Parts: sequence; C-alpha cells; structure tokens
Amino acid sequence: MGIEGVFPRTLFYIGSMPIKDSVFYTWVIILGLVAASVVGYRRYRAVNPPGWQVAIEFAMDYVDSLVTDAVGKTLPQTVPYLTAMLVYIAVCNLMGLVPLMRSPTRDINTTAALSIISFLSTEFYGAQHRGIKAQLLSHFEPMVLLFPLNLIGSLSRILSMALRLFGNVIAGEIVGATIFMLVPVLAPLPLNLLGMITGVLQALVFTVLTISFIGDAMRLDD
Repeated sequence: MGIEGVFPRTLFYIGSMPIKDSVFYTWVIILGLVAASVVGYRRYRAVNPPGWQVAIEFAMDYVDSLVTDAVGKTLPQTVPYLTAMLVYIAVCNLMGLVPLMRSPTRDINTTAALSIISFLSTEFYGAQHRGIKAQLLSHFEPMVLLFPLNLIGSLSRILSMALRLFGNVIAGEIVGATIFMLVPVLAPLPLNLLGMITGVLQALVFTVLTISFIGDAMRLDD
C-alpha cells in the first residue's frame, strides 16, 4: 500500500455523482451495525444474557459513568446516543485495519459530518432540558451584540472536533503506510496494535467532548 492509498478515492459513480471509498465504507458500517442491532434486539435475554449482550451492557454502563464524571449527574436519555456514537466512530477508525478496507474517518467530510451531528445533539438536548426558546436565546448571552462571537465559537467547535479526529486518523494512516513500505515484514503487527489503541482513544475523546458540550448546553450547573 502506497501513500496514495491513504486518501479517499472514487470507487464508482451513481449517475454523474462520484462515490468515494469513504462513503461506501460508511454505508457498509451503518448496514452492519443496523443488522447487528436488529439481531441483538431479537435475541435479547433478561436472564442468563450471552456474552455479546454483557459487552453491550458494559459499554453503556461505561458511557453512563463518563457522563456522570463529566457533568456531575447521570443523564440516561443521552446514554444510548452517546454509546452509539462511541461504537460507530471506533468501528470507523478500526476499519482501516481490515485488509482491503479503509477507515471512513480519514476523509475530512466524514469527520465534519460527525462534528455537525455532535453540535446538533447538544442543541437538541439543551432545548429538551431548558426549552427551545431558552436554548435559542442562549446564543445571544450575555448580550445581543456578542451573538457573532458566540456563532464563531460554535463554528470553531465544529471545525476543531472535525480536524482533531481527521488529523489523528490520517496521520496514523500516513505513518503506517510509510513504515509498511520501509519494513513490510515486521511492521504489520505493532502498527495494527497501535492503530487499535489510537482508534478507540480517538472515539473516546470525541465522545467525551460531546458529553461536556451537552452538559454545558443543558446548564446543569445552574
């Protein structure tokens, strides 16, 4: 795999619209997670749960503890969404370790979309907790004249989260491709191990940032 293989490439066209490999692998991940969710729902057991169910419940308990540690109280309404975010981003980051596949998060468009979703979710939970009017007015606090600065702050938050995730993933891909070209025999195992660790950590960082933004939007300290 050369360096050129790190960046998104067009796989095929739908009409005149090019479909990048990052979009295609995003579809694959979404279909896989939806199928796993449907199967898991049908096979759910309240007594003597199977191992995969225990793992899911552990993940949700872990996310719930992250929420409690970050905002000082439990927010059960956010746990399913945040767990899905954590799992989805982790799978996206780790997909590049699968032979012949690439990570969708090495595309800035993917990370930008995730950042926008994160921002919209903070607005949603803020409006749900405080009311739509109060949430909208919060962008004009402490005075109307500061609205442009608040808007810039919101846009910079989206941009920073998108660039942070994209930069870490693409940097790991480039470093891995470079080392693989230099030492193709010895490189795969340690690189894959490092990629697994960093992929999960980046998903965790993104989720924790979203948790803190949700807590701020809900004004739980008030």
